Amino acid sequence: MRFAILGLYNSGSTTLAGMLHRLGANMGPPFWANGDDRSEHNYYEPYDLSWHLRRWWHEDHITERTPAEKRIAFLRHWVELQECVGSAPVGAKHPLLSLCGREVIVGWGANTRLIWSYRDLDASVRALERRGWFRGREAAVQQRLWDALHELERSNYRMVRVSWDDVRSDPTGAARYLASLVGLAPSESQLTAAVAFVRTSRSRSIQTLPN
Repeated sequence: MRFAILGLYNSGSTTLAGMLHRLGANMGPPFWANGDDRSEHNYYEPYDLSWHLRRWWHEDHITERTPAEKRIAFLRHWVELQECVGSAPVGAKHPLLSLCGREVIVGWGANTRLIWSYRDLDASVRALERRGWFRGREAAVQQRLWDALHELERSNYRMVRVSWDDVRSDPTGAARYLASLVGLAPSESQLTAAVAFVRTSRSRSIQTLPN
């Protein structure tokens, strides 16, 4: 199974990626920008893929800088390399992958599962403002990704929404659902670790809220 976690910045996609990592999926380590599972700066984004995505797209303005054909070629090579290291489902997470949904499908195959880490647009914009990324362009950046995801959803790919609110309210149910989406049969210890990661992510997000 191959899958991609898509979504806006600050939409909960890091939580989904961290959960799937703990459930046994291959999320393409080493991770950007810190590979330590205990680090708040581990976003569970494959370092090499993240590097390329930021060169394919001008991140501050979300403008294309690399032709789709080159993106497809790299994505195909990347996923095939990951599958050489084991039999676990292979996935990747990055907000800019939301702009590459069609290339992912062409490069990884029609059976690739697209998982949209879904959070309300306005809430995602406010969260990005609190983080201090893309100052003055928060709404424009998020809107661009939002529009791309809705266009993908209309294209009838194997795309499902996983609501950030649902993950927070029922992390155990969310962990089991994510495992079923990508064909994992996690152990109880893996499920426990995935649920604990949601709780840790929630506490960190609360700490970032303004007084």
